[in-house]
Amino acid sequence: MSSFPSKLDFPKAEEEICEKWKKEDTFKTQNRLSEDRGDEEFTFYDGPPFATGLPHYGHILAGTIKDVVTRYATMTGKKVERRAGWDCHGL
Repeated sequence: MSSFPSKLDFPKAEEEICEKWKKEDTFKTQNRLSEDRGDEEFTFYDGPPFATGLPHYGHILAGTIKDVVTRYATMTGKKVERRAGWDCHGL
């Protein structure tokens, strides 16, 4: 059977995962591997988090879409450097 615990402590699991990523320098390693392979670069301009006012549910949807787009690009072999920008898309 599986070694999955019957009760998962989500905060503890998140801390362990973040520590592992920090120790292995996961995101920089991913970028280095993409460069070594010569992956095509994928550029995605992300604006400020709440340029149009106070946070609301629409920001959750926009954030989810941005995350899905960049993750898909990464999984399909593109070099995606994740960094926030201040392009307000014409605002």
